[in-house]
Amino acid sequence: MTEAIPTVKETVDKIKSRGFWEVIIRPLKFNKDRIKSLSECIELILENKVRLRGWDYPHTSNKYGIKSGTDWIENLTDWSDHKEYWRMYRSGQFFHLFGCREDWWGEVRIFWSQQSHTTPGYGLSIMSTLYTLTEIYEFAARLAKRGIFDDFLRVSITLNGTKNRRLVTLEINRSLNDNYICNIENIPLSRIISPEEIIGKGYVFAIDDTLNIFERFNWFNAPRKVLEEEQDKFMKGNL
Repeated sequence: MTEAIPTVKETVDKIKSRGFWEVIIRPLKFNKDRIKSLSECIELILENKVRLRGWDYPHTSNKYGIKSGTDWIENLTDWSDHKEYWRMYRSGQFFHLFGCREDWWGEVRIFWSQQSHTTPGYGLSIMSTLYTLTEIYEFAARLAKRGIFDDFLRVSITLNGTKNRRLVTLEINRSLNDNYICNIENIPLSRIISPEEIIGKGYVFAIDDTLNIFERFNWFNAPRKVLEEEQDKFMKGNL
């Protein structure tokens, strides 16, 4: 019996049923024909996706395939703790929804699967947050190198479902000295920057946004230097 392929609506509803990230990367000026064809949109995704850990950003599922619309392409993933949906427009806008993997750990047979922080809505991994933001900005920088943004671009990132969620660490040699818990439902982050800035400083913006998120969890003294060191190892593939 062939496994039923979920629809976009079913996938998006599933993603939004728990904590999730929403990412929009777009040129500041709208031009509906900025990218010449849908084939070029596919090329932009496949040639510029970020592969720094065991899962690429953005992920392209061969199972569901890349589908096209009037002026966009899209893809979805529903596998293990990965729940994603993205769309790339010929205008140069990239839209991405993906679930907080922490909320789906309880359904995966992994070494921490019996720990309390696998409960949906319980935790936000410190290192995974840093890695995710680094991947987002690295992907945006790669698109900028392809010259699709003109003078400026906007990067908007919203982390949803954060109220009463706490920061957690999975590293055996690390622990937190306090409970850092968020009191608000959503954490929006947005910046307008030039292509030159994101190409040269994207990794810095990722650190800045990581610290901004941690402050919303009432962690005001997170060690920037440690995060920079971890990010450097991540970008060099030394995890």
